[in-house]
Amino acid sequence: MLYEIYHNNHWPMLSIKGALLLCLIGIGFASCKKNTSEVDTLQSKLASGMVSYVEEGNVLALNGSNYSFTPHYIGVPVLLNKAAKTNDTVTSVVDPSLVSQYNQIYQEKNPSIPLGAFLVSHNGAFAVEKGSAQAKDSIYVLLDDGSQLKDSTTYLVPVTLAAKKGSQLKYSVFFFKVFVTKGDLKAKMYDVSTIDGTQANRLGSGAIDVTYDVVPESVNLRTTLTTLFPAHDVSVKATLLTQDELNDAITNEFFPGIPMPDNTAALSKDLVYVPAKSLLSGDYLTLHFPNKANLQTFQWYVMGVKIVTYTASEYGVPPVANDSCRAYIRFFLSN
Repeated sequence: MLYEIYHNNHWPMLSIKGALLLCLIGIGFASCKKNTSEVDTLQSKLASGMVSYVEEGNVLALNGSNYSFTPHYIGVPVLLNKAAKTNDTVTSVVDPSLVSQYNQIYQEKNPSIPLGAFLVSHNGAFAVEKGSAQAKDSIYVLLDDGSQLKDSTTYLVPVTLAAKKGSQLKYSVFFFKVFVTKGDLKAKMYDVSTIDGTQANRLGSGAIDVTYDVVPESVNLRTTLTTLFPAHDVSVKATLLTQDELNDAITNEFFPGIPMPDNTAALSKDLVYVPAKSLLSGDYLTLHFPNKANLQTFQWYVMGVKIVTYTASEYGVPPVANDSCRAYIRFFLSN
């Protein structure tokens, strides 16, 4: 969710911010300098009703590469005090040096931002037509390289603006606060097809578990990502659990029965794709049972499927580290 943060122009007489500003003003007069300090200059810009906006940035790691996204932002209008006398362009850049000045004025502890971590939207250029008091495009910041940023941290991103042909800007500084999260992109099982009223359950270990009283022609399994990945379609691959893995699962999950014999089941489709900006795979892993006739009645059988890393593509998503990447399919054949 996005929030607008408006800095109050009227401070209480005894507030810390008010006291600090009075001190800054006093220092300015006492110094008898003709030019105001950098902090005083910044404060004079803020005094006109400066607004800051909260955005969200994500940094996702996939196979050794970091991808930076800005999933949530708000476009802020670039306004003039009066209509432009001629076609003009407002240019804007991120100015990391203003972070310390902002902190001094507002008694905050915003961390410094590395150069190049954030960019201004529309390449920092905003066209204003003659007779208009507002640019065609709105301004916001984009997370461009979050590799040096910290997880779950809010960064103050100052943006300065200037008009090339002298149009008078309503605001010459914007402050954006970007909450950055970092993590690894992983894949897990989402659901499995059911028949005749059977239901899939999520075990305490995280694995999906489904039980059938007949062996269907096929079973479809859908995968999901741990978070959205806007950069590119990604691939998720799966394989059958081995006999040793099935024996461990029977012990750990207290399943009745025995592992389904090898060659009874096969993955006729073991690779699926998740479209960019989607969580769920667009197609299904498909499990067939070519030798189901060899199974005995009145016997519990356990088999399973797990996600593995698809190494043939840089966009192959590895599985989560827990059993949420698994699905157990169990059978009790009564006839």
